[in-house]
Amino acid sequence: MPHYHRLVIYFDGASKNNPRGPAGCGWVLYEMDDHGTDYNKLASGQRYLGYNVSNNQAEYRGLDAALDYLDRESISCHGLYIRGDSEIVLKQLEGIYQVRSDNIIRDYNNVINSLDYVDKTFVKYTHIDRSRNFEADQNANDAIDE
Repeated sequence: MPHYHRLVIYFDGASKNNPRGPAGCGWVLYEMDDHGTDYNKLASGQRYLGYNVSNNQAEYRGLDAALDYLDRESISCHGLYIRGDSEIVLKQLEGIYQVRSDNIIRDYNNVINSLDYVDKTFVKYTHIDRSRNFEADQNANDAIDE
Protein backbone atom coordinates (compact mmCIF):
# COMPACT_ATOMS: atom_id res chain seq x y z
CA MET A 1 0.00 0.00 0.00
CA PRO A 2 1.75 3.20 -1.17
CA HIS A 3 1.80 5.99 1.42
CA TYR A 4 2.60 9.62 0.65
CA HIS A 5 3.06 12.62 2.89
CA ARG A 6 0.96 14.96 0.72
CA LEU A 7 -1.16 14.34 -2.37
CA VAL A 8 -2.96 16.82 -4.61
CA ILE A 9 -6.08 16.06 -6.63
CA TYR A 10 -7.06 18.44 -9.42
CA PHE A 11 -10.58 17.75 -10.71
CA ASP A 12 -12.90 19.20 -13.32
CA GLY A 13 -16.12 18.58 -15.17
CA ALA A 14 -17.54 19.88 -18.41
CA SER A 15 -21.03 19.89 -19.86
CA LYS A 16 -21.56 21.24 -23.33
CA ASN A 17 -24.98 22.82 -23.62
CA ASN A 18 -25.20 22.78 -19.80
CA PRO A 19 -27.18 21.03 -18.30
CA ARG A 20 -28.11 18.83 -21.23
CA GLY A 21 -24.64 17.59 -22.07
CA PRO A 22 -22.75 15.85 -23.49
CA ALA A 23 -20.58 15.84 -20.42
CA GLY A 24 -17.25 14.52 -19.22
CA CYS A 25 -15.01 14.67 -16.18
CA GLY A 26 -11.30 14.54 -15.52
CA TRP A 27 -8.76 14.47 -12.74
CA VAL A 28 -5.02 14.50 -12.09
CA LEU A 29 -3.15 13.23 -9.03
CA TYR A 30 0.22 14.63 -7.94
CA GLU A 31 2.55 14.08 -5.07
CA MET A 32 3.44 17.36 -3.36
CA ASP A 33 7.00 18.11 -2.25
CA ASP A 34 8.00 19.70 1.07
CA HIS A 35 7.73 23.18 -0.46
CA GLY A 36 4.11 22.73 -1.59
CA THR A 37 4.97 22.19 -5.24
CA ASP A 38 3.45 19.47 -7.42
CA TYR A 39 6.41 17.44 -8.55
CA ASN A 40 5.47 13.83 -9.22
CA LYS A 41 2.44 13.11 -11.40
CA LEU A 42 1.07 9.78 -10.19
CA ALA A 43 -2.07 9.27 -12.28
CA SER A 44 -4.85 10.92 -14.23
CA GLY A 45 -8.18 9.93 -15.65
CA GLN A 46 -11.20 10.96 -17.64
CA ARG A 47 -14.69 9.64 -18.21
CA TYR A 48 -17.47 10.37 -20.68
CA LEU A 49 -20.70 10.96 -18.75
CA GLY A 50 -23.28 11.15 -21.53
CA TYR A 51 -26.20 13.53 -21.82
CA ASN A 52 -28.43 15.28 -19.26
CA VAL A 53 -25.50 15.83 -16.90
CA SER A 54 -24.95 19.33 -15.53
CA ASN A 55 -21.57 20.97 -15.14
CA ASN A 56 -21.78 20.70 -11.33
CA GLN A 57 -22.65 17.00 -11.55
CA ALA A 58 -19.66 16.50 -13.85
CA GLU A 59 -17.40 18.37 -11.41
CA TYR A 60 -18.42 16.10 -8.53
CA ARG A 61 -17.98 13.00 -10.69
CA GLY A 62 -14.44 14.07 -11.60
CA LEU A 63 -13.50 14.33 -7.94
CA ASP A 64 -15.29 11.09 -7.10
CA ALA A 65 -13.36 9.27 -9.85
CA ALA A 66 -10.05 10.45 -8.37
CA LEU A 67 -11.08 9.39 -4.86
CA ASP A 68 -12.18 6.00 -6.19
CA TYR A 69 -8.75 5.61 -7.77
CA LEU A 70 -7.04 6.26 -4.41
CA ASP A 71 -9.27 3.70 -2.72
CA ARG A 72 -8.95 1.10 -5.48
CA GLU A 73 -5.14 1.41 -5.52
CA SER A 74 -4.95 1.48 -1.68
CA ILE A 75 -3.06 4.77 -1.76
CA SER A 76 -2.86 6.58 1.57
CA CYS A 77 -1.52 9.96 2.59
CA HIS A 78 -1.13 12.29 5.51
CA GLY A 79 -2.56 15.35 3.76
CA LEU A 80 -4.99 15.29 0.84
CA TYR A 81 -5.22 18.60 -1.01
CA ILE A 82 -8.24 18.89 -3.31
CA ARG A 83 -8.09 21.68 -5.87
CA GLY A 84 -10.59 22.71 -8.49
CA ASP A 85 -12.04 25.71 -10.30
CA SER A 86 -15.61 25.08 -9.12
CA GLU A 87 -16.11 27.37 -6.15
CA ILE A 88 -19.62 26.05 -5.48
CA VAL A 89 -18.49 22.41 -5.27
CA LEU A 90 -15.58 23.21 -2.95
CA LYS A 91 -17.67 25.43 -0.66
CA GLN A 92 -20.35 22.73 -0.49
CA LEU A 93 -17.74 20.16 0.50
CA GLU A 94 -16.38 22.54 3.15
CA GLY A 95 -19.89 23.00 4.53
CA ILE A 96 -19.97 26.71 3.74
CA TYR A 97 -22.75 26.32 1.14
CA GLN A 98 -25.69 23.97 1.51
CA VAL A 99 -26.46 21.46 -1.22
CA ARG A 100 -29.93 22.53 -2.32
CA SER A 101 -30.16 21.17 -5.85
CA ASP A 102 -31.83 17.78 -6.13
CA ASN A 103 -29.78 16.96 -9.22
CA ILE A 104 -26.43 17.09 -7.38
CA ILE A 105 -27.24 15.71 -3.92
CA ARG A 106 -26.44 12.16 -5.03
CA ASP A 107 -23.09 13.21 -6.49
CA TYR A 108 -22.27 15.21 -3.36
CA ASN A 109 -23.09 12.21 -1.15
CA ASN A 110 -20.97 9.94 -3.35
CA VAL A 111 -17.95 12.21 -2.84
CA ILE A 112 -18.52 12.44 0.92
CA ASN A 113 -18.75 8.63 1.10
CA SER A 114 -15.65 8.19 -1.08
CA LEU A 115 -13.69 10.54 1.20
CA ASP A 116 -14.49 8.20 4.09
CA TYR A 117 -12.77 5.33 2.25
CA VAL A 118 -9.57 7.22 1.51
CA ASP A 119 -6.89 6.67 4.15
CA LYS A 120 -5.79 10.20 5.03
CA THR A 121 -5.22 12.35 8.12
CA PHE A 122 -6.74 15.57 6.79
CA VAL A 123 -8.28 17.15 3.68
CA LYS A 124 -7.81 20.73 2.50
CA TYR A 125 -9.97 22.25 -0.24
CA THR A 126 -8.65 25.07 -2.42
CA HIS A 127 -10.42 27.00 -5.14
CA ILE A 128 -7.98 27.72 -7.97
CA ASP A 129 -8.15 29.74 -11.15
CA ARG A 130 -9.19 27.84 -14.26
CA SER A 131 -5.75 28.46 -15.77
CA ARG A 132 -4.17 26.37 -12.97
CA ASN A 133 -6.61 23.51 -13.58
CA PHE A 134 -5.74 23.01 -17.24
CA GLU A 135 -4.84 19.30 -17.07
CA ALA A 136 -8.07 18.20 -15.39
CA ASP A 137 -10.02 20.52 -17.70
CA GLN A 138 -8.32 19.02 -20.74
CA ASN A 139 -9.13 15.50 -19.52
CA ALA A 140 -12.81 16.42 -19.03
CA ASN A 141 -13.07 17.93 -22.50
CA ASP A 142 -11.14 15.06 -24.11
CA ALA A 143 -13.64 12.64 -22.55
CA ILE A 144 -16.46 14.46 -24.37
CA ASP A 145 -14.59 14.70 -27.67
CA GLU A 146 -13.57 11.05 -27.73
